[in-house]
Amino acid sequence: MLSATERAADAAIDLALSLLGEGETGERVYKTDRDFATATDFAIEDAVRELLARETPDIGFLGEERGHTGDREQYWCLDPIDGTTNFSRGLPNYGVSLALIDGDMPVFGSIALPAHGERYVTRNGGALLNLQPIRVADTSDLRDAIVSFGDFASGPASGVKNARRLAMLSSLATSVGRVRMLGSAATDLAWLAAGRLDAVLIDANRAWDVAAGIALARAAGALVTHIDGGPYTLSGRDLLATAPGVSGAALAVLGSTQE
Repeated sequence: MLSATERAADAAIDLALSLLGEGETGERVYKTDRDFATATDFAIEDAVRELLARETPDIGFLGEERGHTGDREQYWCLDPIDGTTNFSRGLPNYGVSLALIDGDMPVFGSIALPAHGERYVTRNGGALLNLQPIRVADTSDLRDAIVSFGDFASGPASGVKNARRLAMLSSLATSVGRVRMLGSAATDLAWLAAGRLDAVLIDANRAWDVAAGIALARAAGALVTHIDGGPYTLSGRDLLATAPGVSGAALAVLGSTQE
C-alpha cells in the first residue's frame, strides 16, 4: 500500500504530465543569456505546488522557477521540465523530476520521461521503471563504460566553468568507452538507474535538476559522490554517480583535472 506522500507524488506527476501533453511551450522567459523557462514550466510548477500544498501541507516546496516556500528541512523539490531546451525543440530527452528532501538528502524520487513512455520511482527501498524493478549495470571496465556528461554552463562566469568542464571531458574521452551529452540530468540519472549508462558526471548541483535522480540511482545500486570523491550532499558543488564497478576508475581519471 502506498503512503500518503507516495500517493501525493503520483498525483503530482500525473498532473504535470497532463499539462506537458498539451504540447504548447508558450512564451520564453530568459534567466541568463542562453537559459530560459517556458510558459509550460511555470504552469506545471504552479499546479503541482498547489496540489502538494493541499495534500501534504506540512511539507515545504522548492521549485526551479518560483523558489522555496514552507518547511526547509523536509520539502518537495520539483523541476517542472528538466531539459526545457530539448522540450522546446521537440527533442525527446526531457521530463518531470520530483523529489522529497529531508535535511540535505533526497529520500524519494520520481521521474517521468513522457517522450520515452517511461516513469521511474523509488519504492520499498528499490527503484522501479514502469513498476518493474531496475538495477545499475554490472560494468567493471571503464573502457566499456558509457558516461553521460552534464551540459555546459551559460550566464556569468560561464567561460571559467566551461574550461573546467572541457578539461574533465578531455580526460574522459581518452579513458571511457563513449561519452554522451543528453541535455537532461533527469534522463541521465534515470538511465543510470536502469543500467543504460554506467556513470553520470555533472559539474553543477542544483537540487531540482538532480535530487530525484540521485534518489533513484542510489535505490538502484549506484554510488554517488562529489567529483573529488567526497560524500555527496545537496550543498556541494558537483556530482559523480556511477555503477559500483567503475566508480574507483572514474574517480581516478577525474582526479587529475581537480589539481
